[in-house]
Amino acid sequence: MSRARLNRRRASSVAAAFAAALALAACTPAATPLPEGLSAQVKQGRLDVEARRLVVRIENAGGVPVTVERLEIASPSFTPAMVRDEPFEVGADDALEIRVPLSETDCAPSGGDADSSDAAAPVATVVLDVTTESGAASGELTADDPFDTLARVVAADCLAESVERVAAIVMPEHLRVIGSGTEQRAFIDVEVVPAASARPSDDVEGSFVIDRVHGTTLLSAESGAEWPLGIEVAAGGDPVTITLPVRPARCDAHGVADDKRGTILPFEIRTSDGRAGRLDRSSGDALKAELYAYYGERCGLQ
Repeated sequence: MSRARLNRRRASSVAAAFAAALALAACTPAATPLPEGLSAQVKQGRLDVEARRLVVRIENAGGVPVTVERLEIASPSFTPAMVRDEPFEVGADDALEIRVPLSETDCAPSGGDADSSDAAAPVATVVLDVTTESGAASGELTADDPFDTLARVVAADCLAESVERVAAIVMPEHLRVIGSGTEQRAFIDVEVVPAASARPSDDVEGSFVIDRVHGTTLLSAESGAEWPLGIEVAAGGDPVTITLPVRPARCDAHGVADDKRGTILPFEIRTSDGRAGRLDRSSGDALKAELYAYYGERCGLQ
């Protein structure tokens, strides 16, 4: 076969393949875009912070109800994506808030200081598969984040990761008390246990400073609203016990009845890798019950 005939045959085959691809594309229906009027927002309530949940608000400003068959929240700051595949309906000119468990935060350094103000704020993309009276549709929404929820979660998680590489901050199982009645006094003995090498070859390093522990809506220091500390902790060091003399921040029955975060202590910490902020430490069930009992006894409410 001559070279010219071979080239013509090859050209004919390429043209046929191209035509087949075009025909296939023409037969494949384009994805139907999301209906007009849909928007998304992310936030957290006070109880969601402790439960480690993200609130996603889907608003439907359109004129027809929308059933969300599947929802996915994707962000480079969280792995894997957060998914809800249980359908829910958002009525016309209505909104619905759903809660999804937060994924793990990606704290990999991207250059510069860990707390650099130049770092881009985390962004979440909400991917929706929906159905309406017109049929199925899919698309993406960039979630509004009016309270900088994602940035706060990332900052808190990455601070916790930096701290835990150096030492564990452990709330006591029980409250230490002396005296009784309104003269009763109480102390929270927090244990700080530095990381130690399991083997001589392990490289354990880093440090942090606990500047202070803030008071809560329920509890404060005996001498003021917070506990100033200025304690430096280094990996491989000796364990430290931090004693926090505690008193009620208020004295009324509603203090305990309405409490949501009053037994969660916020530690103000700076780490040697450049992170800084508040690290919450929660009271266990026994300590929480004893703090409530102490509050009532010291305030003369029992």
